[in-house]
Amino acid sequence: MYDFHSLARVPLPRFFGRLLTLPCIAYHVTMIQLKGADPSTPNYMYSIQASGLTPLEIALPVKLEDITRPQGVLYLVRPWHSKLLGPSAKLDAVTEEQLVAALWTPFNALLLTQLPHNEHKRIASSTLITAQPIDRASIMNSRISIFNVV
Repeated sequence: MYDFHSLARVPLPRFFGRLLTLPCIAYHVTMIQLKGADPSTPNYMYSIQASGLTPLEIALPVKLEDITRPQGVLYLVRPWHSKLLGPSAKLDAVTEEQLVAALWTPFNALLLTQLPHNEHKRIASSTLITAQPIDRASIMNSRISIFNVV
């Protein structure tokens, strides 16, 4: 894991065969609740809470229970790239204000489920998931982790 004092050491995203090594700011999903299904369309509405993010709702074409393992750990992740801080940011000189300004904005999150062998799989890939950090503290307490996505 990398904190915001070691941004210069975060590796870039890359592929190794079928495996995507993706640095991300991860938010552990703490609660998912099925709010209902729309009989006119094959959509299931979910309310999701994740540590460090404001609660959100998403509509999925399939039930999450059908595409996740029992007791599977879920994460909403924000892929990390140094360009999030601006085109000319010097990673070893990033201030707390620059981080908060760059990471406070809503972002398109990926929903990942944990698989065996330290691998993760993207689920709900056809759904746009817009998430936002709760507050400044949630941003400053964030860490960048490397996810192996299959």
